[in-house]
Amino acid sequence: MSTESDEVMNVTLVDRVLAVAHLTAAAHVAVIGHRTLPFVLALMRRGCTSVRRLRPDAPSPDREPAHLAWIVDIASQNELDEALRAARGRAGATGRVILERAACSRCEGATAIRSRALAAGLDVVSFDHVARRVVLAAAPRLAIAA
Repeated sequence: MSTESDEVMNVTLVDRVLAVAHLTAAAHVAVIGHRTLPFVLALMRRGCTSVRRLRPDAPSPDREPAHLAWIVDIASQNELDEALRAARGRAGATGRVILERAACSRCEGATAIRSRALAAGLDVVSFDHVARRVVLAAAPRLAIAA
């Protein structure tokens, strides 16, 4: 059961995530993880009307584009890989992907996360050391001269 202070904390978290991604509440957001409902509700309270929940262990064939894919709760390295691929597919070339480091408590360190992100076509844009939050975007593709 959520308390009023939890709701305020979640709305504040949403404000910070939208700010670090340089997005407004009008953004299309995909929340990826197992326990996503508090994040979805906080986004909706903030005015986000286009929010979708995704589980990393379940198929999601629609691939609806999003300005932000927010990975909040995963259980393993395999789920991290699945979540990063799903997030990359949703965010496209211009969207952002945010990985809450707390979402991946069983994952390897920052270097391994960057390697996994690169394998999914994402690269680190910024890192919030205090919140332990990684902001990712589509990795630039290098043109190879013939």
